[in-house]
Amino acid sequence: MNAQRAATEWLTWGVQARVVVTDPGALASAANLVRGYLTAADAATNRDRADSEIRRFGSDSDSIETDGAPVTPMFAHFLSDALAVARLTDGKLTPTAGSEDPHSWWKIRVEGNRVFSPAGVTLDLSATARASSADHCAATTAELLGCGVLVALGGDIAVAGPPPDNGWQIQVQDLPGDPTCQVAVPSGCGIATASTVKPLARESTATPMWRTVSVIAESCAEAAALSRVAVSMSGSAIDWLHKLDRPARLVDQEFRVTTLVGWPDD
Repeated sequence: MNAQRAATEWLTWGVQARVVVTDPGALASAANLVRGYLTAADAATNRDRADSEIRRFGSDSDSIETDGAPVTPMFAHFLSDALAVARLTDGKLTPTAGSEDPHSWWKIRVEGNRVFSPAGVTLDLSATARASSADHCAATTAELLGCGVLVALGGDIAVAGPPPDNGWQIQVQDLPGDPTCQVAVPSGCGIATASTVKPLARESTATPMWRTVSVIAESCAEAAALSRVAVSMSGSAIDWLHKLDRPARLVDQEFRVTTLVGWPDD
């Protein structure tokens, strides 16, 4: 490890969490801040928890569409990120996929710590909460500790604060033996990789075109959303990412690599 950096890792949310700081003396504090935030985020967004805020959302409001329902600032942040992703992907990834009307996301608005929504909407933030957490953890930890911070939650990576001398060097690879590359990314952005090799869920037995799709964007939440949508697409993913003007790297089932829109050279 470069003397300018220090890192620690642990398992959480079913993935490997990694925190890197440019000030080794700040590592323990950074790890504690990230752990604390992820604990609070789980309590806010985990639908598998009966006591989570998302499970209680709207249950005590009879006029959620006109008067709104009160939510915590953390929940408002997560939902705002999810709605931004829905707009970016033109509804391909939404927080209302499990609702009777999966397109009802566009009727939801967040105003401060109140959420206005059609009655009966079921929210699910599992598609965006991890990447949103990486963004928030990196940004707030860097601001509080005054050093550069990288937060990786599985394939979702966010960087913030003063970078190391040689920049934030990120290795992009899914499984050992897969094509690999190393890219330098600037602070204040995110990089994410979505995979069909070891997905959390597979809705089809058909072999997908892409093994992995990696995207660099202005936030990890945005990068993760685009990579997740693109990896489920066929050749149309290339035109779609080109249209969105986001640097991307796609690896197909034959291990052929396609890079788009100024993906950084190794």
